[in-house]
Order: sequence, then structure tokens, then C-alpha cells
Amino acid sequence: MKKGQPFKVTNMLPKWSQPNALEDMSFKTHQKEHRNVQELERENEDLKGRLREIQQEHRILLDRINGLQLQLNEEQMVADDLESEKDELRRLLTAKEKQKEESSRMLEALKSKLRFYEGDHGGSGNSFGNRKEDVLLKQGSTYSAEPQAPASAPAALQSRSMVRPLELLSPSLSPAASEAEALKRELGNLRSCYDAARGEVSRLQLELSHKAAECKALAAECERTKQESDQQIKQLEDALKDVQKRMFDSEGKVKQMQTHFLALKDHLTSEAAATGSKAVEELKEQLKDTKAKYEGASAEVGKLRNQLKQNELLVEEFRRDEARLVDDNKKLQRELSMLKVEHEKRERRACEAEGQLKEAAAKLAEKLEKVKSSLSGEVEEKARRLAEAEAERQKLRTEAQGLRAELEGQRGQFAQYVRPEEHKQLKVRYEQKARELERVQAELKHQSQAWQAEAEKAKAGHSLLKQQVEALRSEMKSQYVPLKISEEVKRASDVTVGELNKKLAESREKCQKHSAEAEKLLAENLRLKETVGQLQAAYIPREKHEKEMRALKLTTAGLERQLAELSQKYREQQAKASEFASKNATLQETMEEQYVPVATHEEVKAGLNSTLERTGQELLELKDKMESVKQEFVRVSDENGTLKRKLRTLQSQVQGGEYINTREHEAKVAALQKNIQELQENGSEMQAKYQAKQEEVAQLHAEIKAQKKELDMIQECINSKYAPLASFEEKERCFEETAKELRSQLQKEREQRREREEEGKKCSQENEKLKARLLSVQNDLQQNYVLAEKSHEMERMFASKMDGLNKQLCELQQKFAEIQCEKERLQEESARQRSEAREAESRLHGQYVPLEQVEALERQLGRTIEELKGELSSKEASCQQEVQKSQELQQEMADLKAASVPLAEHLRIKEGLEREASAAKSALREKEGESQERAEKVAKLQSEIQSAKEALWELESREVVGMAEHKMVKSKLEGQVGSMAEKLAELSRKLEAAQQARMEEAPTKDKKEPLQSRNFSIEQEIKDQKERCDKSLSTIAELQKRIQESAKQVEAKDNKLTYNSGLPTKRQSQQVEVLQAQVKTLQQQLADAERQHQEVISIYRTHLLSAVQGHMDEDVQAALLQIIRMRQGLVC
Repeated sequence: MKKGQPFKVTNMLPKWSQPNALEDMSFKTHQKEHRNVQELERENEDLKGRLREIQQEHRILLDRINGLQLQLNEEQMVADDLESEKDELRRLLTAKEKQKEESSRMLEALKSKLRFYEGDHGGSGNSFGNRKEDVLLKQGSTYSAEPQAPASAPAALQSRSMVRPLELLSPSLSPAASEAEALKRELGNLRSCYDAARGEVSRLQLELSHKAAECKALAAECERTKQESDQQIKQLEDALKDVQKRMFDSEGKVKQMQTHFLALKDHLTSEAAATGSKAVEELKEQLKDTKAKYEGASAEVGKLRNQLKQNELLVEEFRRDEARLVDDNKKLQRELSMLKVEHEKRERRACEAEGQLKEAAAKLAEKLEKVKSSLSGEVEEKARRLAEAEAERQKLRTEAQGLRAELEGQRGQFAQYVRPEEHKQLKVRYEQKARELERVQAELKHQSQAWQAEAEKAKAGHSLLKQQVEALRSEMKSQYVPLKISEEVKRASDVTVGELNKKLAESREKCQKHSAEAEKLLAENLRLKETVGQLQAAYIPREKHEKEMRALKLTTAGLERQLAELSQKYREQQAKASEFASKNATLQETMEEQYVPVATHEEVKAGLNSTLERTGQELLELKDKMESVKQEFVRVSDENGTLKRKLRTLQSQVQGGEYINTREHEAKVAALQKNIQELQENGSEMQAKYQAKQEEVAQLHAEIKAQKKELDMIQECINSKYAPLASFEEKERCFEETAKELRSQLQKEREQRREREEEGKKCSQENEKLKARLLSVQNDLQQNYVLAEKSHEMERMFASKMDGLNKQLCELQQKFAEIQCEKERLQEESARQRSEAREAESRLHGQYVPLEQVEALERQLGRTIEELKGELSSKEASCQQEVQKSQELQQEMADLKAASVPLAEHLRIKEGLEREASAAKSALREKEGESQERAEKVAKLQSEIQSAKEALWELESREVVGMAEHKMVKSKLEGQVGSMAEKLAELSRKLEAAQQARMEEAPTKDKKEPLQSRNFSIEQEIKDQKERCDKSLSTIAELQKRIQESAKQVEAKDNKLTYNSGLPTKRQSQQVEVLQAQVKTLQQQLADAERQHQEVISIYRTHLLSAVQGHMDEDVQAALLQIIRMRQGLVC
């Protein structure tokens, strides 16, 4: 027996080493869990930092949007100034029209006065000539007063803003031209605004794409954190399984102790008589060993109790987390309702903006209709004046027909004779008068033809201007939008951008909006093509224009040179003006395209400064993290040192102990080496992380340097590209010089007008001379006599001349291209009349006429001469009216020339429209590319959704696997409970056998009373331990229930996590924090359960040791006896 006892002790020693190995494993798991928790905390801090960066970027975007709104307000102010300038120009137009009406009334009044004076004072030539000169002087004063009106226009225009400086350089331009130029400039400004808005939209789209990428990255990080939390939960479940295994091991140890105790009891009863004091000592030694084992078992039981407490705390925290998640879900639902309300409000605002757009379009249509009505009124007035001129010509024709009838009536009265000398003188005089009248008539024909040609040109130019104005109106209606509406559209787009940053689902609606914009651009492109076609159809072909110019040049040989010189000068000035306008446009374009305004530069500078500050904060955070990493490394190194010290102490203990096996020692050393390797690996990982952080810091420094370089480059570009004030002042001087040259040219044109007026005065003086000659002819007729045949011939000659004049007047009204043939016909008639006059002179040499007939003829001739004078005066008045009309037509021609657009400018406008069309096409292509990119993005999002669905399916499969594992663990636990019940039954059987042996050994009672007392105490201890074992079994069952409940809660949380995975990053961060808290609570519960298990094992060991030593409490003995009786009852 002595040889067998050490063998039993050596077999029991590995069981003592098992708790230490379990403690080492639990320590490792705690370290791993602690590291995982730290990593989760770091990731949570990184996510918070990223959220802060996103919020800062949102604030920067809002600041930029406010700046753009301010710019739009400034542009709206400029548009209001332009409208006020338009109103001033319209007022000037009305004032000028009133002046023209007053001047026409004055001319009519002067014409009526002239007719009255000519009718009253037909005999007095000198007085008539003086009055005629006075009238012409008054007309000259009116003509000189008319050009002063455009000179007063610039003074009114001086109060205008300097938005369009080129309008101030051309004060001689008509209001229609200034309005056309203002519309063009407004079109240019609106186009530039539209381009700027388009650039802003593209920039916002890029920022949206960046934000979408960031959101995708955050979603990926959230999924990663979720996976890590799932792994941690699995690790915790594994740890719980380990705890359960430890509990089962402790229960097995308890059962082994019970069997060993029974064996000792049997050994004591069997060898009590044979053995003496030596057996008692051996039993004491075995009791000590069992006490030590009991202490270990009680400590393990204490650990299990601690773990149970921790599991209870975990369950409570799980419930709290569930309550928090419910509250978060409610808050998110409220936020969703608020977002829906905001979306409805924005839709209402969009509807209001559409209504305002429609109102603005109606206002623009009204304005354009007003301009159209004003232009149509001007055209109607000009048509009315032309109709009045035609009516006056028809009146003259009727008067000439009346004179012809009177001459035919007077032919019968001219039956007497006149002297041949007087007849010759009259003939010569009449021939001279006829020549002069023919010459005057030819000049008047030329002038009227030139004026009519100029009127036709003016009509054509006016029609072209009308077409251009209509085209510009159509462009304004189709292509451009008011500034208020554009501001509201920008605000709406900014609001949609914020919504898109909040929700990724609204990106599809944005894609639809962009496709609608692409369709609008296509429609605008078609409208532009239509407007280009209209412009091409509106302009006259060049060949037809050249033919008409040639025909007009043949008819207007005298005035063509002057007009050509004026047109050349005008074209030169217009070319200069167009060059200056193109230069100004190019300068504006370069200023808009190449140069950056100060506000945007300051905004970029502020953004870069904010990025620098943010990077500095990130550097500080990284430094703090590095310090924390260093501290953790120091702590790990300290822990390593402590572990080494523990190893040394353990080695010393192993060396100082007596019953330690070499295999256990090697196993412990291997475990410690593994711990050391793990610590070294952790240290290497920390070093790698430290190096990675250092690399990130170096990258951030490099990025900061690159940003500083970019800032320096931007400053250099600003310094190099912005033009200095000196160059701008030189350009202003050039513009002032051109303005002076244009003013000098205007003065030259005024001098030329004055020369023309002097020529008109000379023509009037020649008419007065003709009248004086007619008076002298009347006097000669009164004094002398002519034959009847010669008088008839003279009447015929006068009748033929009147017919020719009437025909010429009719031809002037009807056809302007038949002037040369009319001249030839008149020359033939004059030659025929000369031949007839010669024949009459040859006949008059041999005949005489009586005095009575000559007096009657003289009376008739006086009447006819007076009638002819009246006709001449009326013709002169009509000629003067035609001269005035021609001057007005010339002035209108000059205005129309100033207002019309030359062919070079038309080509330039056409090229600009073509460029805009090509730009619109390129923009359409870009939009199509963007739509394709968006379609690709949508496909990517769909693929991501599919991947998320697959991940959900995987999670569900994992949950199914976890449930299967849980069922397996449950089945194992049930099997273990059954085995424990069987072992208890065996123990009860052994106790019955012991009782039977005790009954058989009744005669030896007196000898074995101390042994019985000890056995009784041992039985009580065994009962107590059984009760504790039952309690531990009940606690195990409760733990299993709690584990099932926690598994259900984890499943519910996983479902909530999968449901809330599409929610914003705030929710994800909250879930991560909740999971971290759950991990911490689970770790605490594990530690408590282990502590409780160790306490139970230590208590069990102490009770066993006290029972072996004979120092068992009465309560413990009673409990052990009760357990034994209960087992006996169960066995029975």
C-alpha cells in the first residue's frame, strides 16, 4: 500500500496544473479582447474625425453658395440699371419724335405762308425773293436745330452707369441702334451668367461624386466594424463555452474527490484494526492532498460564480442597448418625417419659382411687345409720310391736267397776231425758260430718285433691324432666364445638393434632373438653329444687293460720290467701333475666363487655410495617437517584464517543489514561450502601425507642402495675369481719342449738310430769277403783237411742254429706273419745238396782226402767265417739300445706316452663333458623357446593393450556423448533466455500501468511535459539497438560459444592424459604440464568472481539506448528510 500511494499522488498532480493552464488561456483571451476593444475605439475616433471633416466641407460649400448668391444679387442690380437706361432711351426717343412732329408742323405752316405771300404779291419780284430768302433762312434754322437733338442725347446719357462704355462713344447713333446694342450686351451678360451657372453645377456635381465616394468608404468601414463586432461576439461565445468546460471539469474533479474520499473511507474501515498510527498518518497526508484539491475546486467555483454575475450584467446591458436602439429608431423616424416635410416645402418653393419664371417671361414678352409696337409705330409714321408725299404728287398732277385744259380752252382765243421781233424775243425767252426748267426738273428727278433709293435702303435696313430684334427676342425667350429665377434655381440646386449629401438614394432623382436639363439643352440647340436659319433668311443676298446698288449708281451719279465718301467714313468708323467692341468683348471674356475675382481667390485661400488647419489638427491627433501607442508599447513591455518575473518565480517554485513532473514543466514553459511570442508579435504589429502612422504624417507634410506650392503658383498667376491700372488707363485714353475722332467726323457731316442747304438756297434763287423772267415776258407780250398762227404754234409748244412735264412727274412717281429715256424724250421734244419755232419765225416775217387781237392775246397770255406762276409756285412748294422730304429721308438713311448692321458684323454674329451652337453641342456631348457616368454609378450602386444583400444572406447563414452551434452546445451540456446524474447515483450506491459495512462493524463500535465521528464529518462535508454542486448545476442551467436569451438578443441586434445599415453614418457610429459597450460588458461578465468559479473551487477545496483534517463545520456536515440521504432516496 505504501508503494501504491505515491503513484496515486503523481496521477493526481496533472489535475492540479489544469487550472493554471486555464488561467493562462483566459488571460490571453482577455488580452485579445482588450486589444480588439482598443482597435474599435480607435476606429470610432477615426469615424468621428471623418464626420467632422465632412461637416466642415459642408460649411465651406454653404459659404461658397452664399458668395454666389451675392454675385447673383449684384448682377440683378446691373440688370435693373440696364432697364432704367432703356427707359431713359425710350424717353429720349419720344422727345425726338415730338421734336420731329413740331418741325413738320412748322414746315407746313411756312409752306402755307409762302403760298399766301406768292398769291398776294405775284407782281413784286424783289419782295417775293426777300420773303423767300427769309423762309429759307427759317428752314435752315430748323434744320440746324434738328441735329442739336442728338447732341443733347449724350448729356442725358452721361448719368448712365459705366457697364457699357462703348455706347457713350457713339452719341450720333439712333435710339433703335442703342437699344439693339443694349440687347446684345444683355445677351452677352446673360450668356456669361449661364456659363458661370453651368460651371458651378459641374463643380457641385464633382463634389457630389466625391461625397458619394466618401459615403461608400464609410459604409465599407461600417461593414468592416460590423464584421469585427461579429467576430468579437463569437470570441465571447467561445469564451463562455470555455467557462462551461471549466465548470464541467471542476464538477468532474469534485466527483473524483468524492470517489477518492469513499476509497479512503473503505481503506480506513478495512485496515482500521490491522494498521495503527502509521495508517492514521498516511490518511492525514491524503486528507491534506484532498484539502488542497478542494481549495482549487472552490476557487474554480468562485470564478464560475463571477462569470455568472458578469453574464447577468451583460444581459442587463443588452436590454439597455435594446432600449437605446428603440429610442434611436424613434428619433430616426422623427428625422425622416422632418425630412419629408422639408422635401414638401422645397417642392412648394420649386413650384413658386416656376410661377415666378412664368411671370418674368410674361413681363419680358410685354416689354418686347412694347418695343415692337414702338418700332411698328415708327414704320407706320414713315409709311404715312410717304403716302402724303404721293398724295401731294397726285395733286400736282391733277393741277397740271387742269392747266392743260385751260390752255386748250385759251387756244381759241389766241386768233390775233403779234410782232415778229417780240415773237422772237418771247421764243428765245421761253426756250431759255424751258431749258432751265428741264435742268431743274432733271436735278429734282435725280434728287428724288436718290431720296427714294435711300428711303428704300432705309426700309430694307429697318426690316433687317426688325428681323434682328425679333430674333433677339426669340433668343431672349428661348435661351435666357432672369437673374431672380436663376438665383432661386441655384438655391434649389444647393438645397438638393445638401439632401444628396444626406441621402444617397436621391442621386437617381438628380440623374433624372440632369437628363431633363440635357433635353432642354437639345431643345435650346434646335431653337438656336432655327434662329440662325431665320437670320440667314432675313438678310438680303449679296449679289442682289450689288445689282440694286449698280442700278442706283447709274441713276444717282451726282450724289453717289458724296454718299460713297460718307459711307466709307461711316464704315471706317463702324469698323473701328466694331474693333473696339470686339476688343472690349475679348477683354471681358479674358477677364471672365483667365482672371479669378478677388472674392473667389479669398474663398480658395480660406478653404486652403481651413485644410491646413484641419491637417494640423489631424497631425496633433496622430501625435496623440502615437503617444498613446508608445504608452501601450511601454505597458506591454512592462507586462512582458512582469510575465518574465512571474516565469522566474514559477521556475523558482518549480525548483523548490518536490512532486512536479517534467512534462508539466515543459508544457508551462511552452505556454509561456507562446505568450512571449504573441507579445513579440503584438510589439511588431505596434511598431508596424507606428511606422505606418509616421508614413501618413510624412504624406500629410508632403501634401501641405504641395498645397503651399499651389498657393504660391496661384499668387504668381494672379500677379502675372491681372492687368495693371496703367494699361487700363491707356485703353481708356484710346477710347476717348476714338470718341473725339467720331465727334470731329460728326462735325464734318454737319458742315456737309449746311453745304447742301446752301445749294437748296441757290436753287430757290434760280427759281426766283425764272419768275422774274416770266414777268418780263408778260410785259413784252402786253407791249407787242403776234400772228394767230404763231400764237397757236406757241400754245401747242407750251401744251407739249406741259404734257412732257406732267408725264415726267408721273414717271417720277411710278418708275425711278426710266430717268435717262425720259431725258432723251424731252431733248427730242425740245429739238422739235425749236424747229417749229424757227418755222413760225419764218412765217411771221411776212404777216401782221391787228392791235385788238394782240391786246386780247396779251390778256389771255397774262392770265395764262398768272396761272403758270401759280403752278410754278405750287411746283416750287412741292419741290421744297420734296427737298425737305429728301433731307428727312437722308437723315433717316443716316440713322438707319447707324442703326443697321453691316455684313462683316452679320458674319461675325453668325460665326458667334455657330460657335455657341458648337459649344452647346459639346456641352450636350459632355452631358451625355455625364449621364453615361451616372448610369455607370447607378450600376455600381446596384452592384453594391446586391453585395449588401449577399452580405445579409451570409449574416443570416452565419446566424443559422450559430444557432446550430448553440444547439450542439446545448446537447453537450444536457449530456454532461446526465453523466453527472449517473455519477451521483453511483456515489449514492457507494454510500449505501458504506452504511452496510458500518452496520456489519457494529461490534467494533467502541474501538472506532473517533473514526466514525470523522466519517460523519466527512459525510456532512460531502453533503455540503453536493448541495453546492446542485447549486452550481442550477446556476449552469440558468447560464444556459441566459446564453440562449443573449443569443436571441444578438440575433435581433444583427437584424437591426442589417436593417439600419442603409442609415447615415451617425447611426452606424452609435451602433459601433453600442457594440463596444456590449463587448466590454461581456468581458466583465466573463471575468466575474471566472472569479466566481475560482471562489467556488477554493471554498470546495477548503471544505475538503478541513474534512480530511477533521475540522469540518456542523452546517457542512449536516448538508453532506442531507445530500447523502437525498441520493439514497433517489436510488431507492
